[in-house]
Amino acid sequence: MNASDIIEQYGRGVPAIVQSAKLVDVCEYLLSCHVPGTVILSEYGEVKGTLSQRDIVNASGRIGSSAMQMVASDLVRGMVPACDASTPIVQVMELINNTSSEFVLVTEASEIKGMITLSDLHDLLLNALTEGDETSADGEQGGEAELPTPEAQPAA
Repeated sequence: MNASDIIEQYGRGVPAIVQSAKLVDVCEYLLSCHVPGTVILSEYGEVKGTLSQRDIVNASGRIGSSAMQMVASDLVRGMVPACDASTPIVQVMELINNTSSEFVLVTEASEIKGMITLSDLHDLLLNALTEGDETSADGEQGGEAELPTPEAQPAA
């Protein structure tokens, strides 16, 4: 499974907002889109970076409620966590983990194709773990997946 498969399965578009938007408006936008972050664009449509809910919470913790009067460009992260659509899912997970990001952008032919969030990866893992559940004798589906014990795992 690769990044493109996840985009197709979860169908998440890429939210974007202009860099001059106030953080209070960015927060409302993120909540309405149900995503942990957004791409920040210049007024001309150039990608300037990303901004996440975590970035906004951290700014609010540092400077208080006045952070909501800041604009997106004040907090934009220029380093955009991104991967190619053909990137294997394990590498996508490593990218999110190594960048401490809540999402990664997926590109194809230098164009942004979609966004994969931690929630998407959680749902994917949950589905994979519960796929093997068998129906019990009374017709109820089992509630726990059996995970390998440390002894059964290969040594690193």
